[in-house]
Amino acid sequence: MCEFTPLGPLYLLPTKPFLRALARTIRARGARRVLEVAAGDGHLGAALADIAPDLEVQRTDSGAWEEPSARMSAKERRALRRVPIAGLPPGPGVERLEAREAIVKHRPDLVLASWLPPGPLLADLVRASVRHVLEIGAGSGITGDIGCWRFPHEFCEGPIEDLARCRLDDRPAKATHTRVTLYLGALHEQFAEERGYRGAWPSEHAALAAKTSRRSSR
Repeated sequence: MCEFTPLGPLYLLPTKPFLRALARTIRARGARRVLEVAAGDGHLGAALADIAPDLEVQRTDSGAWEEPSARMSAKERRALRRVPIAGLPPGPGVERLEAREAIVKHRPDLVLASWLPPGPLLADLVRASVRHVLEIGAGSGITGDIGCWRFPHEFCEGPIEDLARCRLDDRPAKATHTRVTLYLGALHEQFAEERGYRGAWPSEHAALAAKTSRRSSR
């Protein structure tokens, strides 16, 4: 359903309770202008705008995954060369624009990024001219970049994570996989970058392991 149907690819599945929790988290940071980058079909940003009309939500995507092969490894391209798989072109209302260019153009209070591919994009967003970057993804290196923990950040536990549903949630009543991280961007007065950072600090490892253990025991 999440990958091999015309509806795919599906990553985050935004329910109304989750969207309300997301809107509360954004408002709590004093943000009103929200920019979703790498928005794909734009469903998350559109759903957020519908449920929180007080927020000004812009959606952009570079179109890099318009061809399905762009999100595959070489091994996947070989294995799936005869399998029909949907691409991910920017949807209606999604401006075709690279993420950093979009930040310069729209000057948001907060950048929203959901299920970024692993790589340097997340760090580029945190270093851009923005106060907050809210990353919605999954742990274990599946999305984003754990190396970005070298920037000031906090894990957004509570409803925003507990209510999230994603493609990895085989049995969400027992355990979910979404991790939501709020980073302080370059325009924030507490922005900093720890040089020589090689990975998560021991305390961060312990906190994340404890959270995973709590979820699995539910």
